[in-house]
Amino acid sequence: MRAEKIKKIYSLAFLFNFHLALSSYINSTFLTNIIPEKYVGVLYTISSILTLALLSKSAKILKYFGNRKLTLIFLLFNIFSLIGLSFSVDPLIIGTSFVIFTTTNTLVMFCIDIFIEHWSDKNKTGETRGLYLTIVNLAIMISPLIASLIITKEGGYKSIYLIALLLVIIMTILFMSFIKKYKDKTYTRTAFVETFKYLKKSKHMFAISMVNFLLQFFYAWMVVYTPIYLYNHLGFTWDKIGIMFTVMLIPFVIIELPIGVIIDKYNFNKKIILSIGFIIMIISTGIITFLPAYNWIIWIIILFITRVGASIVEATNEIYFFTYIGDEDASLLSIFRDMYPVAYIIAPIIATLIFLILPFKYLFITLSIIMLSSFYFISKLKGKYENKLSNPNK
Repeated sequence: MRAEKIKKIYSLAFLFNFHLALSSYINSTFLTNIIPEKYVGVLYTISSILTLALLSKSAKILKYFGNRKLTLIFLLFNIFSLIGLSFSVDPLIIGTSFVIFTTTNTLVMFCIDIFIEHWSDKNKTGETRGLYLTIVNLAIMISPLIASLIITKEGGYKSIYLIALLLVIIMTILFMSFIKKYKDKTYTRTAFVETFKYLKKSKHMFAISMVNFLLQFFYAWMVVYTPIYLYNHLGFTWDKIGIMFTVMLIPFVIIELPIGVIIDKYNFNKKIILSIGFIIMIISTGIITFLPAYNWIIWIIILFITRVGASIVEATNEIYFFTYIGDEDASLLSIFRDMYPVAYIIAPIIATLIFLILPFKYLFITLSIIMLSSFYFISKLKGKYENKLSNPNK
């Protein structure tokens, strides 16, 4: 019964991630049609503030509605937002729809995560989460190429949102069919500021959370500004950009599971692996500033290498974190997950300030410099032979 439920949740997660990933790399370019490119990040920041506010009240909201009903509510808001993005030409409606769309994407995934935790076998957590990440990453990997084909063949950005709308409607119907009854557990969640203060008492857990923040910061920066740079500044067409991004995302499908196996089997030092990942990210991202526009093969290679580094960091980061927490560490887990919206608040603000003093292409060398701070936090992590149970909560 549990296995059947998990498989159904996996299929829903694939559909939902495919629907949101279709637009992920075209959102920022689409928004430059209604607002100046240097202010695009503001909409992402607003979305992330709203997301963080709702996540901070998640226990109260879940207790009132229950996870099944709450998922349906978020899906309905997602549907309405896609209707706005698909059919409206009013900048205010488009901007508002984008904020709701981006916010509910994160919130639906939060609800899906609760379903997975509820039905997963606690003795197979690694297998369950690893397969889930692979399925999600597969949906994300194939979406840029499909999105580029839709844009070039079917008539622009609006068609992307229309197809995403159809996908989320299908997903909602399947969700109501797959999950007809659901018994909620007691939900507890600590306020963000209180949890942050608490986390600082555990130096290495604070450090790994900051490593996660830097990774999410990298994603936020690259997802928002790389498409704008390639399309608006370098003149690449969407058929080429789609191929670039699809190849770029391959490492997340082929690297993360082997990294986990290597760490488990050979007990490799996670600090060294994290350092290698960040070195690859930093060098390859900095190179982007100096890449010529005319050679898109070089672009494919460099973008691919950036995600080789990111996938190494992502896998090792997750493994380290879950090595040191247990079921009772809900407050640590909550702030670890909050790093995604927090990054999407801070990254666009910093990038917007950079626009005031530097040309667009220098965003990437700036990101490399910011990523250098990762080595400070990596140095605060526990080494290979230190006691795994030294978390003060244990």
